[in-house]
Amino acid sequence: MLTVICVEIILQLLLLVASSVGDLWSAMEVKDCVANPDARVALLQRRIQSAGSHAEKEKLERELYEHMQTREAVRASVIQVIQKATDSKEQALHVQSAKSTDITNPKMYREVVEYYKVKCFNWHEPKYEFALQFMHLFANLCREQTSLERIKTAIDDVSESLKREDVS
Repeated sequence: MLTVICVEIILQLLLLVASSVGDLWSAMEVKDCVANPDARVALLQRRIQSAGSHAEKEKLERELYEHMQTREAVRASVIQVIQKATDSKEQALHVQSAKSTDITNPKMYREVVEYYKVKCFNWHEPKYEFALQFMHLFANLCREQTSLERIKTAIDDVSESLKREDVS
């Protein structure tokens, strides 16, 4: 299920409640709703558009750029883990495109995602919560009956690669 956060609606509601203005629902527009993973991007884009100064606009643009870089690093790391843990490009693509939400081995799945969280990106940190959008891919990988050790080795390789990139 896709969670939807209505950034502008929430802001409008807060303003309306604070000023005791009439009908709250009539003030909301559906066009202001964005999917949860994109809420931060939409909010930053709105803040950039309404920035009061050039310096504020540059700061917000830098923040948006860094956020997008982090999102891409998270996405790329999960794809690399899948590629390293599978036997072929075809199998990697199958893992990435499978639509099933079944977790066939919950114990293994939990161990994989916890290991990824510790080694790569801790989604409990707001900066990396976007990683949660890809956890279903680890369920797909487990469903392919890839061994736990092979997945952990792939995560270790990707983690080392991320550390080297941070140093350079």
